[in-house]
Amino acid sequence: MGTSNLYKGPKGSSLLPVDYTGEPDEQPIDDTTVEQEESETGDPEEVDSPEQEESQNEDDTRVSWTRAKRTFSKQIGKSNPNVRLIAKDYTKALGGYKHAAKTSKPSKRVAGNIITLFSGNFSNIRQKIEQLGIIFEGRSTQDIFNDIYIHLSTGSASREDAIADRALSQTFSELFESDLMNDQSLEMFTPELLEFLVSHFVTNSIFYRLLNEVAFGELTADKSIADITALERDLKTFIDGVVSGRVTEHLHEGVTPHEINKFVDDLYEDCYKVMEELAK
Repeated sequence: MGTSNLYKGPKGSSLLPVDYTGEPDEQPIDDTTVEQEESETGDPEEVDSPEQEESQNEDDTRVSWTRAKRTFSKQIGKSNPNVRLIAKDYTKALGGYKHAAKTSKPSKRVAGNIITLFSGNFSNIRQKIEQLGIIFEGRSTQDIFNDIYIHLSTGSASREDAIADRALSQTFSELFESDLMNDQSLEMFTPELLEFLVSHFVTNSIFYRLLNEVAFGELTADKSIADITALERDLKTFIDGVVSGRVTEHLHEGVTPHEINKFVDDLYEDCYKVMEELAK
């Protein structure tokens, strides 16, 4: 099903543990391109000439945004695109995997909320959801999850918050289309559901953030929608492979609030580290 109906409704209280240290991103959402942002800041490290960029090798600790965008553009239309190189140059343009993870605050906050809400047995999860004011009786599973989506979304206008909300919307769309979704039963509140939501949300948040930074404006006369879509599909498959293995390895039931904080921080850092280092 579509997710346009997920955007309506009031916001509820935060689900995140009170000791979570993440802070909201305050960057306003706009249509400014990466190059415009660089020229406005006047940071010489962010704008390299083509000659300087070509002299850089793939082992450099920093890559310019111009190079990261060009790497993405060059892979469009290839039968076997190097999505690993796209991920590597993008992560380095963010300042490296540690900075990439550190600046993912809104997405990490939503991921922490998901774990907080869906950890525990069925009774625990239902109690936490009911404490948000969400009614179970006489409602379908999908209606209940629509309300859960509203409470998990950031509802903010900042660019990073908008990316987190888009990732959450896509995650719920994927859930509604999955075999886990049972509109007649809430027995789907299982560890498998928790793993699904965390893995898909982290994948989508990293993927949409990357597209927002390096793929903007690529639809031109010499590039087809089909070629761009194919590259995006390959890129998301790669990111999903990076994320899913790490979620499976580290996520477990009964996590404490402190463990949730650390798990989310480590998960994003580990994923970006693989993205930065895996390319050949």
